[in-house]
Amino acid sequence: MENDDDVRFESGGVTLAGTLHRPQGSGPHPALVMIQGSGEADRDSGGYFPPIREHFVENGIAVFSWDKPGVGGSSGDWHQRDLFDRATEAIDAIRWLRDQPGIDPAQVGIWGHSQGGWIGPLAASQTPDLSFLVINSGAGISALEQDLYGIEHTLRRDGASEQEIADAIAFMETIHDAAIAARPYEEVVATILEPARGSAAETYFGEVDLGLWQFLVRVHGRPYDPAAILERITCPTLALFGEMDVLVPAAESARILEAAFAASGNNDLTTIIFPEADHRIRVGDPLEFTAGYLEAMSSWIRKQVGLD
Repeated sequence: MENDDDVRFESGGVTLAGTLHRPQGSGPHPALVMIQGSGEADRDSGGYFPPIREHFVENGIAVFSWDKPGVGGSSGDWHQRDLFDRATEAIDAIRWLRDQPGIDPAQVGIWGHSQGGWIGPLAASQTPDLSFLVINSGAGISALEQDLYGIEHTLRRDGASEQEIADAIAFMETIHDAAIAARPYEEVVATILEPARGSAAETYFGEVDLGLWQFLVRVHGRPYDPAAILERITCPTLALFGEMDVLVPAAESARILEAAFAASGNNDLTTIIFPEADHRIRVGDPLEFTAGYLEAMSSWIRKQVGLD
């Protein structure tokens, strides 16, 4: 059974609403914050978080997650926050979490999925006393490289022709170039988005509205350099990937992580690539978490925080 508290904390001038899930008993318990991937997402990440969270709580680890700005009970607008702003959210969440009764302030870590696998390292690089970091399907490459990889491999999986794939890659490069140049949204609609209506390229991003365009411009305004950030991490880190992930190059990302940690002298890195698993580390039909995935995370975290 879980002990759940709906709470609020302040970050960057907005109020963020979330839920703290505690294990049974008075504690003090080790804890982690869960950071969602891209797009609009609530504290449950659209249903992705609960089974992972429940497994952690059952293994004695408290979990805190919150609605993105402008989602659910949170004020603000997530489109107006880049990756560095979201890392600040995570740092503020950690500070809040450490002050809560029943939480061990010396044993608090981060778990970040997908885009959260960029944000988690950003926050960890600014939190030298962090207990641990878990990167879940986090790309070791830049935002542009990740989108180019994602659109190519998603369309190939879905049976697009080589010409459709080539056109989609060209579209993605053009979109990112326009975001880097901070071109006006109306101009981008007329010259890039409208000509691509109905194409295979449009299926990857979906509708690029004004909010999403502003977010892309903001992200390129402060580019994220994965290797440079990873070299600043000092805490034990676990990185998990799915071999068949069409959004993130699993083997390449693992190599980048290993090289960055070797360069920094941090020898406490564990990487796992799960065979046949997708972006959410699932296999089969219907999709379910691959065997050993949840246990790999909980057993590793328990060792870091002294529960085993």
